[in-house]
Amino acid sequence: MRIKGDIIRLVRKQKKLSQVTLAAGICTQGTVSNIENKNVCDSLEILDAICKRLNLSLESVLDDNDEKKLTSLLNQVEELCNTFKHKEAYSLLKETTINVSDFQNKELEVRWFYFMGITNLLGFNNTTDSLFYFYRADELGDSNSIYAILSVNSLGIVYEMANELDKAQVYYEKSIDMLRKMTIKVPIEATKIFFNTAKFYSLTKNYKTAYDLASEGMALNRSYQSLYMLDLLAYEVAFNNFMKSPNLTAPDFSSAKAFATFNNNQSLLNVIKKDEQSLHR
Repeated sequence: MRIKGDIIRLVRKQKKLSQVTLAAGICTQGTVSNIENKNVCDSLEILDAICKRLNLSLESVLDDNDEKKLTSLLNQVEELCNTFKHKEAYSLLKETTINVSDFQNKELEVRWFYFMGITNLLGFNNTTDSLFYFYRADELGDSNSIYAILSVNSLGIVYEMANELDKAQVYYEKSIDMLRKMTIKVPIEATKIFFNTAKFYSLTKNYKTAYDLASEGMALNRSYQSLYMLDLLAYEVAFNNFMKSPNLTAPDFSSAKAFATFNNNQSLLNVIKKDEQSLHR
């Protein structure tokens, strides 16, 4: 994709970072050099990570007007999905006249397919269309594509909803394996993968695996100094720790309650209240 490499170079120098320092944990120094001097970057994930390190918005460095518009649209869609407004997010996707297949940017196309899949699934329970979109995202994405990995994880959700738990486990495990093989820093969006997979293993009573995965999700948040889904992750940690530890007399939901109160997550607070009344030894 075409980008404004001069902006990245200017901000990097203002922050007194070398190309090697900027690239650390994200990409090679040569990739940063290509971004700054040739105004090209083949990976949206890499570009996004570099922008975050420089406190730049992704839109501010994209040179292609339609790509900027689509990136902005997908950012809005993601915000709506994060607050469970999947029908509204789907409407935004359907209203756009931008043809994503016209771009050379495959990662943008992968992201588009993921959000078409998740809005169809969680907005309308449309498993047929969501399967198509998730499989296309998996096919198009590379090993560092977080939205391809999210799509594989979402295939697990589809099969879990259909009560095909063996199939669901295959895709949940595949998504975790894909995360382990990423060669860039795992993005914060991977929190969803840890949570969804932990929740599945809790459902199937593999409480230790569920606890470990939810704990990894919390550790990922800690590395980003983020609160992303921490209320839900803290609940899974507390619940599964209790279920796997016969010496505990009751689960410790104190962290989950604090995060849920902060996020005004009343539905989770209701679940915790019910569990506190019923879960004790």
